Amino acid sequence: MTNRIFGILATLLILLSLLFALRTVLSDGAAARTGDLTGPLLVWHSWSGARAEILAQSKTKFEELHPGLRVVLVAHPRDELYARYAAATANGFGPDLLVAPGEWLMKMLADDLIRPVDTAVEAQSIRWLREDTRRSLRSKDRLYGLPFGLRTQALFYNKKLVEQPAVTLDDLLAQAGAGAGVGIGSSFESALWGLGASGGHLYDDKGAIIVDVPGFTSWLTWLRNAQNNPAFVMGTNQDGLRELFVKGDLSYLVDDSDAVRLLASQMQTGTLAIRALPSGVGGAATPLLRTEAFFFSPVSSPRQKQTANALALFLVGKEQQTLLMRWAGLTPTHQDVRINIRLNPEIYAFALQAKTAIPWTDDPLLTWLLTTGDKTYVQALEGVLTPNEAANELAVEMASKQKETEQQP
Repeated sequence: MTNRIFGILATLLILLSLLFALRTVLSDGAAARTGDLTGPLLVWHSWSGARAEILAQSKTKFEELHPGLRVVLVAHPRDELYARYAAATANGFGPDLLVAPGEWLMKMLADDLIRPVDTAVEAQSIRWLREDTRRSLRSKDRLYGLPFGLRTQALFYNKKLVEQPAVTLDDLLAQAGAGAGVGIGSSFESALWGLGASGGHLYDDKGAIIVDVPGFTSWLTWLRNAQNNPAFVMGTNQDGLRELFVKGDLSYLVDDSDAVRLLASQMQTGTLAIRALPSGVGGAATPLLRTEAFFFSPVSSPRQKQTANALALFLVGKEQQTLLMRWAGLTPTHQDVRINIRLNPEIYAFALQAKTAIPWTDDPLLTWLLTTGDKTYVQALEGVLTPNEAANELAVEMASKQKETEQQP
């Protein structure tokens, strides 16, 4: 009897020890055991400054949670990152995890440089991450990366020059009429945001890309009328528009989230402010939504794949995304990260705008449209064609491109 009691107690102690050990080795974002995460893991990125510092801090914390693991971070110049990654992966080595723009997805798939996200990791990401950012990393119903930061456009303004920021397109016209300078990029992508404000759509009810002729006609007409006011400055040179904004020649500038830190560093403290893009009679503005993502190498060993999965889940977790938001200015993709409008007004504006933004996808027709559509804006704004003629011509070209795409194997 005594031996039996002793055996039961011993079993209970063993079970309690196992439970305690399991509890202490789980990270707050990954569901992997410390014993499974050992050896080196290589991560490549192109970050610098505050973002690189926060990434290094997160890496250190992950290593503390997994004492047998060493994560190596290597920064490469942004314009060289893809080529270096492609060469290394093709030769069977390189990083296990790549930090890169989500729009690299199509090219990396074509070059066989990434693997799909594991089913268990995807299930966790569904619970955590915004659906629109995950959609931008899907191809043929498979998820190929974990989004951890979003990029979109918003309306920048100088608080010294603007008393009450424009909320609608009519407000913007009225303030421009009173002398407030407005800078708007005129490339297809830079100016896509006004399509939704004019009642247009880029996708039909079935999710297929379309050229909404009435919507584009309305928006191109608004732009053409606006440019007759000398307060509006339109062009494809975004750097030039930024210079005018920094100098105070422009009160407003339509720009993307990547420009925040650059502009803030060049302007007097407290003068830069950001809000959602103006809405129109047709609805809210619809800029393109892009992501920063973690991509997984197809040549990593099974152990490295498991570790890469755990690290990526840790980094897209609520705590790490909150740090990246507060100290590195990255707009989070985690649905539970609370954005305080008083403490992080710029991030709040981009997160708000992202709700009506159009997610970038790996659809080749979108890539084609983002390039070919530039000509449409030039023709309409320079008076070569009327807005309606330019929109109809783009629709005809799109139909031809769709046929060509459907005939491809």
